[in-house]
Amino acid sequence: MTAAGRHLIVPDPVVVEVDWLLRERVSPASARAFLDALAAGAHERAPVSGELFRRAVEIDHQYRALGLGLVDAVVMAVAEARDAAILTFDFTDFRATKPARGRSWRLVIEEAEYERWRRRRQG
Repeated sequence: MTAAGRHLIVPDPVVVEVDWLLRERVSPASARAFLDALAAGAHERAPVSGELFRRAVEIDHQYRALGLGLVDAVVMAVAEARDAAILTFDFTDFRATKPARGRSWRLVIEEAEYERWRRRRQG
């Protein structure tokens, strides 16, 4: 599966977060459909290796004032390791941080594009 023409890599902590959000805000059936898609290989799961976990902890320490948390820090660590763009709708932390190499994170959807979409949906 792709988003904006890109291959989706879903770190395991994001799987847990999406499962919870879907169950709480949409429906248990939606959560199961997401998990079924992962199990069938529609998206690539990214297990958190020891190296990725250490890098995520480093990122969390480096930006301690932001209160990133493990999920965002793992997303950043995976994006660094894979030179991947990040799919997020919570732009604040990803704009306040930067990868070890480069000036900013590459985002699949830019803030302005998301805001236009959101305004159209609100009608």
